[in-house]
Amino acid sequence: MKRFNNVILFFALLALCSCDRGYDVRFANYYLEPMDSVVIGENKIVFLNVDLQQTTDFKKISKGSYSVKLISKSKKMFKSNMVIPKNGTGQRTIQIDAIQNISILEE
Repeated sequence: MKRFNNVILFFALLALCSCDRGYDVRFANYYLEPMDSVVIGENKIVFLNVDLQQTTDFKKISKGSYSVKLISKSKKMFKSNMVIPKNGTGQRTIQIDAIQNISILEE
């Protein structure tokens, strides 16, 4: 009986540890021209060739503070920062709009 309880405990811990935890990030381009590249951190995550009115797929990101650099097709550069908390889970969207406003949205 004790061995059975240990097996159940082991699988319960395994299930908890293997759950999808952490944060995901994506980029949404609502600017006036396509983005050549979006670089988060020191090349931690890179999105390339993001067309107008397009949103990328989510990518995993670990906790920390990151610089965000956006470069348009005409080589205009935009910069911002984002912080990913060390606790919790969620999704973040980095968005640029027509008036060059960069937003970090929580979902």
